[in-house]
Amino acid sequence: MDIIICTYNNAKLLDRVLTKLSLQKLSSNYQWTVAVVDNNCTDDTTDIVEKHINAQLIPSLRRIVEKKQGLTYARLCGVNNTTSEWIAFVDDDCILSEDWVDKAIKFATSHSNCGVFGGKVILDWEIPPSETLVKYSSAYAAFDLGESAKQLSYYHLPGAGLVVRRQALEKSGWLDRQFLSGRNGTKLSAGDDSEIVLRCKNAGYELWYTPDCVLYHYIPVKRISETYLINMYYGFGMSLPYIIGIRWTISYLLWIALSILYIVRSFLKTIACSITTATGFGSKTDIFIIWNFTKGQIDSFLSILTMNYKERAVRLQLFK
Repeated sequence: MDIIICTYNNAKLLDRVLTKLSLQKLSSNYQWTVAVVDNNCTDDTTDIVEKHINAQLIPSLRRIVEKKQGLTYARLCGVNNTTSEWIAFVDDDCILSEDWVDKAIKFATSHSNCGVFGGKVILDWEIPPSETLVKYSSAYAAFDLGESAKQLSYYHLPGAGLVVRRQALEKSGWLDRQFLSGRNGTKLSAGDDSEIVLRCKNAGYELWYTPDCVLYHYIPVKRISETYLINMYYGFGMSLPYIIGIRWTISYLLWIALSILYIVRSFLKTIACSITTATGFGSKTDIFIIWNFTKGQIDSFLSILTMNYKERAVRLQLFK
């Protein structure tokens, strides 16, 4: 298994992530490697990785540089520079439990039709979050489907600790063309995880959840605010028209109809939330979240409709 850690100016936390990786306990002589993809870092990332390479506690640890900014480009770089059958995308703020690698390899080798799987994601807040942030914890990749493994019929697997079969990525076409770039520097883009999961599912592979792979997603103070949460939902909204196109590949006209339907539904939710808040039973933050999600959908939908001919031709490749 190849573990790919994409990072951008997060050296201090990356040090913690690599330290935890160096303490992994395996029940068998499994083969695994770690590649850190440096996505134009200007902090101490190079020194941190070199420190762990010199410690020789992480198998085949190396640093790769990807100049094109964006999480998707960094992940693609990691995939193209590794060779194992299974790839684990571990973010630079994900602290793995000490048996995560062992459990992930065991699960992967025992599920022959699985293309993508994820585990339990527990949020590790730097400071206590507000009730609103806890309410929307899924936006921070919190994920817990219980204590038994299960095959999933939907695509909501978080990118934190996402494990993908290389063959599934190849057959999905993701290696040749990606539609969503993910986080880009400080820009809160989204949907890239869902694109990978959906395209692998469309290629005929199963999606799974396993509670045995536990990781702790560290949420720093700078992200623990309602303003940050609201901005994230704009990014979620921006990605939705693209996700609709990937999920329902019947026709371009159906994509238009479904996109409009989702926008109208979100708009009505905004109105309903506003009425509830006006009567004293809601929250203004809920209104801003739903509205930003709606606005993101509208802006993205309009940008796709106004694409030039060449861009539109690429977009139409989604549809059968």
